[in-house]
Amino acid sequence: MTSLVSASVVTALADDTSAGTPARYAQSTLRAKSPTVPQPTTQHLYLIRTTLLTLDTANRTGNYSVLRDSSSPTFQQKHTAADLAMAFQKIRSTMDLSSAAVQTPILTKPATITASQQLYLAGTVPAQPSAIAFEMLFDQIAGHWRLGALAVSSLQQTPQRQAANSSKP
Repeated sequence: MTSLVSASVVTALADDTSAGTPARYAQSTLRAKSPTVPQPTTQHLYLIRTTLLTLDTANRTGNYSVLRDSSSPTFQQKHTAADLAMAFQKIRSTMDLSSAAVQTPILTKPATITASQQLYLAGTVPAQPSAIAFEMLFDQIAGHWRLGALAVSSLQQTPQRQAANSSKP
């Protein structure tokens, strides 16, 4: 996978536009009503949460240095802290990513290792008023997964319909 900048958000994921934004991908995947939803491992939970919370801190402070410096060398070469500030400008004031600290992410497809030996994670984090859709790529550097690409967007949730056979008072 090579890099791209998602118009709705982010920074560097893939030149594969067939998937669209993370929100569109998550919506179409969730609509498929797969009988089994892949569960993130402890390591995946850690990677998802720390990445989203680091982005949340960067958005709140306007300082994207830690996000950049904790990423892979390739990511660092492609993006300055100023580039990241511009890439995430749209979500900075419209999305609260703090729910990633307490809500369990739901993978919308199984975690995979790409042909480039990168860990790919895609899913959502339930939140109100809108869930957080994400796609992440991680490079293995010295035995640790480090962020190689990130896309984040808002996933508007539809209210649950009241059951048709509910009793009325």
